[in-house]
Amino acid sequence: MEFSDKTLTCRECSKPFVWTAGEQTFYKERELINVPARCTECRSNRKERLGLQRQPITEVVCAECGLTTTVPFVPRNGKPVYCSTCLAGVRVQEEARRPSAAGASV
Repeated sequence: MEFSDKTLTCRECSKPFVWTAGEQTFYKERELINVPARCTECRSNRKERLGLQRQPITEVVCAECGLTTTVPFVPRNGKPVYCSTCLAGVRVQEEARRPSAAGASV
């Protein structure tokens, strides 16, 4: 299934935010059914009010397309970091390189 970016409206601040194709793929892979109701900022503020720790947000340059993006972790060990769009493509490429479970010999 091919996803495309969708613009949603935040339940708390009423500002529009983008639910990216990569995020939609993430939801699908984990069988999550609820569409996000809050923007990233309101979601973070809500987690803080509930006493949950904030994830570190790091600004990085995508190793594939060169766009600046943010990631919820601190990159380490010199591994490449991708934007959500490029990450989806990299995962598809990696999946295509893996031998299928049905065709693998034991």
